[in-house]
Amino acid sequence: MTDHSGSFVEFKLTKIDAAVDQLDWAIRLFLDHNGYLAAITLAGAAEEILGRAVTDRAAFDLLKKKFAADLSMSEKIISQDHLNRAKNWLKHWDVHRDDEEVTLELDEEAIQYICRALANLAAHDGSMPSE
Repeated sequence: MTDHSGSFVEFKLTKIDAAVDQLDWAIRLFLDHNGYLAAITLAGAAEEILGRAVTDRAAFDLLKKKFAADLSMSEKIISQDHLNRAKNWLKHWDVHRDDEEVTLELDEEAIQYICRALANLAAHDGSMPSE
């Protein structure tokens, strides 16, 4: 990043700072611009970072275990085919699957990732993003 004179400006930030910024932008893009795809990607990244910080209290892990038990399905199927389907589809190209097209409720998916990231942030330090 550069300042007004064209000089490079260095920033020190933590992974948590970066995750909170990603979450702020995900919320802003969702609410102000209907930017559902970008919101999913940013909130998904924030959720993952914050989830690693809170380990066993991560929303994703709690949901995965609960749904697997309630629905008698493997955690991997719950994870890949349901909880992380949209994020993974947006981030990865799988040459072994014929899924270059997918049907998603984009607003609902974005809300899910944003809520999971918010839950992880609250579990981490009780704070909320500025948005």
